[in-house]
Amino acid sequence: MVDRLKVDIFLLLIMIFPMIDVLNGVFLFYGYNLPIGTVYRLLFIAYILLEVSIRGIRSTKLYQLLLLSTFSLVAVCIVQTLFFNTGISVLVKESSYIIRFCLCLLIPFFAEQFQEQVSLDKVIKLTVVLDMLLITGLVVPYLFNLGSSTYDNTAGFKGFYFATNDIAYAFLIMLFLMGWYLIQRKQFAVPAYLSIILYFFNMYCLLILGTKSGLVVGALYSIYLLCYFLFAYKSPFLFEQFLVFEFILAGIVLMVLKGKDLLLQALSGVIRRFSYFRILYQDDWPRLLLSSRNIYLQDAVDKFLQTANNQVIFFFGSGFENRWTWYGRKGGLIEMDFFDMFFSYGIIGTFVLLVVMGYFLNTAAQQDNRRFCLFLLIFTIVYSFIVGHVFFSALSATVFGVVCLFIQENKEQIWQK
Repeated sequence: MVDRLKVDIFLLLIMIFPMIDVLNGVFLFYGYNLPIGTVYRLLFIAYILLEVSIRGIRSTKLYQLLLLSTFSLVAVCIVQTLFFNTGISVLVKESSYIIRFCLCLLIPFFAEQFQEQVSLDKVIKLTVVLDMLLITGLVVPYLFNLGSSTYDNTAGFKGFYFATNDIAYAFLIMLFLMGWYLIQRKQFAVPAYLSIILYFFNMYCLLILGTKSGLVVGALYSIYLLCYFLFAYKSPFLFEQFLVFEFILAGIVLMVLKGKDLLLQALSGVIRRFSYFRILYQDDWPRLLLSSRNIYLQDAVDKFLQTANNQVIFFFGSGFENRWTWYGRKGGLIEMDFFDMFFSYGIIGTFVLLVVMGYFLNTAAQQDNRRFCLFLLIFTIVYSFIVGHVFFSALSATVFGVVCLFIQENKEQIWQK
């Protein structure tokens, strides 16, 4: 009973993070820079470590990976502090990036230690509630015209969410999950009508955000679902065979007819920005499609080659805080997570990232739902490599932690059969 209560508190702490991030965004929007999100995640991590320590830690591969990752990244930051003589304040700021990255290990680690009280069904219910809160955090400010636009008053709307690519990643993950729950509706206790409603609200939120990646990926996944229920889904009843397909198709038609103004506004904003930057960049398509990330990458490489004793930076990196302080926009942040990991924490940090990804890819491959779990991971890797803002941003790092929890519980369900 006590362990079950601890797990319920753990799931509740995850569940409320959209409200915390929106509250944090409200204060930032009105000029009050209060560390609400940072305090929340520190308390969340403290709760995980305290309860696991009280219960007694079981040594597992995930626990060993958590120790290796944390020790390696903290050691790298200490070496940076000593080598660059930057002081304790920078070290403390740098630790926030390590905390965000380690969320993908800490969240499934807690669940693994309390495995008897955690189930896939609980995790699925968690994602449904999370999706509701994420949607509410964007739709309500949009309806009341509160918050900020996605692209400097030119296109899109992100409300009180701080970073655009973070929340776009979150909505895409929830879109994938709701689509999968719809496909697997006979296996899990998520009603088909709820999955469909949340699916279309996620698409609605992606339209509101107006990001290129969000709109394209959301449209492609919707086409996949339509094709699946039309051609691949098999049912002994003809009515059921076409029921979900008809609901999805009707929803898309309704969205186009009733939400055509929003659709046209979102698309026109994206097209207008695309046309503006195409002219500005003189048809430099790599720069246009990557939103100048290739230029930021080249700047970072140039700064690295021009730095004395760069063999130390090769192994230990320069740190996120130092890079931004020294270089600003020209090499200080690439917005491509794998490259940012290398330039911030060197080849040691990159090795840690690859080992963590390898661990969860291996976990995802050892289960009945391996295709969908591998899809979630591969999409995350590709998104973080091209778009960034996954492993080191608070909101998306928490969502990725939930993805890792979902993958782990899929595996545990198989072992319990």
